[in-house]
Amino acid sequence: MRKIKLHHPLADIQIKPLAAQQPMALKLFILRALDDYIAEEDTVSLDEIRKRMKKRHGDAFHTPGYYLRIYRNRADLTQVALAKKINIKQHHLSEMEHNKRGIGKELAKKLAAVLNCDYHKFL
Repeated sequence: MRKIKLHHPLADIQIKPLAAQQPMALKLFILRALDDYIAEEDTVSLDEIRKRMKKRHGDAFHTPGYYLRIYRNRADLTQVALAKKINIKQHHLSEMEHNKRGIGKELAKKLAAVLNCDYHKFL
């Protein structure tokens, strides 16, 4: 059974059907489901998102530690893995994420290089 490949604004998908099905029918079914998802998606204003995030994260919202945790999670790295990559102790990284330890310019640049972001977010 050949893999089915399709492109959609939400995702590029490759699947290998488990049973012998009509590939075009399966492809159309998946595309319709993704289109329905977009059509049903509620829009939320940026101000509402910021308000929700502020409520969720409290005083830590938009701090260097907040951004460090966000970018680390986006990179799918644990604190241990990130600490090893930049050659620091894991508990120091934890302290930075909890805004108990500052992040200097040189360390911010190392973090930004690994996390693929602007180092100014950590200062």
